[in-house]
Amino acid sequence: MGKIEFANCQDVRNQKKIRELDCPRCHEPGGIEAFVKDGILAEDGVCDNCGYILPEGTELEEVEYEALKGIPEKLEL
Repeated sequence: MGKIEFANCQDVRNQKKIRELDCPRCHEPGGIEAFVKDGILAEDGVCDNCGYILPEGTELEEVEYEALKGIPEKLEL
């Protein structure tokens, strides 16, 4: 059997991903550039439009939920 190498798995896990988030205050699409690691903001994210700050340690899921609360539900015809 071949040897399985996991040398890079920790490196991949520790990488931060850059996400553009809609601002929960002014709703600017992609107004906040956020660095995310394991679903949590790795540093403060600041809205380019209004200056709103998402603090380090905020869960990405919480931010996305707040953004969705401002969107009205689709009406069925």
